[in-house]
Amino acid sequence: MRLPLSLLLIVPATLAACDAVMRITLWRAGGRRYGRRGAGPPMKLLIVVPARGEGQRLQSTLASATGHDADVLLLLDGDDPGVNAHGARVVVKTPAGPSKAAALAWLAREHRALLEQYEAILILDAGSRLEPDFFEHFSWPDDAAAVQTFLRGSTEGVGAAAAEAERIAQDTEDRGREALGWNVRLRGTGSAFRTKTFLELMPRLDTRIEDLEATLLLTADGGRIRMSEAVVLDEKPEAMTSAASQRARWLLGRYELLVRRAPAFARAIARRPLEGLAFVVEIFGRPLSLMAPLRVAAAVLLIRRNHAVYGGILALTVATDVALHTKASPAAVLRLCGSWLMALLLAPRALVRWMRP
Repeated sequence: MRLPLSLLLIVPATLAACDAVMRITLWRAGGRRYGRRGAGPPMKLLIVVPARGEGQRLQSTLASATGHDADVLLLLDGDDPGVNAHGARVVVKTPAGPSKAAALAWLAREHRALLEQYEAILILDAGSRLEPDFFEHFSWPDDAAAVQTFLRGSTEGVGAAAAEAERIAQDTEDRGREALGWNVRLRGTGSAFRTKTFLELMPRLDTRIEDLEATLLLTADGGRIRMSEAVVLDEKPEAMTSAASQRARWLLGRYELLVRRAPAFARAIARRPLEGLAFVVEIFGRPLSLMAPLRVAAAVLLIRRNHAVYGGILALTVATDVALHTKASPAAVLRLCGSWLMALLLAPRALVRWMRP
């Protein structure tokens, strides 16, 4: 076998297959009942809505968040004088940019006294909406430094497939992680933190995928992240070009995280070896729309070169992933795959933008 060329295909395919095996493990574990300790929400909650030129998407979010037994803070990343705050308190970060993580870090530094008046902080992105019965189901296990609510989407096209993939990830993988005593994944919107955790964590975030970075840092530090049964409606981009641009940033961000946060990965592995290793292979195993075809190509190559068992194992992991996603619309899945292929084309442009001072 010509190793140099083959390894470029087989090594990442093998890592992706390891991630698939982990997904199967989590799916099986998710059927167990996880013993939660404590079920009450914090007594005083602040909903933070970070936004930067979000327009109408922001209005529906604020309308859903106000009028409940919680205060709302609109965090504008740059001045936006035309926005309707719906009675929420408004703070403005200037100058704007470069990222949501930077805006949240600024809030933690500059408005610490305000945040310390609350027991917990819920982040709600523009375009997301609280379900009307959100607070009836918003629970907080007493061992959790942070919780993640369930996200449900109602968009069409590419957005529908992305929302379905996220639903499957939470209903199978995250429930499995809880059953194993592992941390679930924070997903940006619908994520809530104890105020002390928020103030300590936000100034440390410096990558473009702050949700996964926050998950990693809390895991490395020994903090607990649990699920809350409340639901947030999260609208995904419907247009393929918008979805592709978002996915290009996400794709590059995962490898940025792997490089820039290598010590945190090492600490997570040292603290909880299997959970930490699963976190590492997850970086190489996603997105499935790109990594599943890669595994198929590697399987064909191995079988043609008389490594039928190895190739068969890779092919089997693809089959299990397909089985887990059979409920998604085939047309929507194809559009989602198309957006990921377009994301590969957009990745160099996203990288150039990131490298600008």
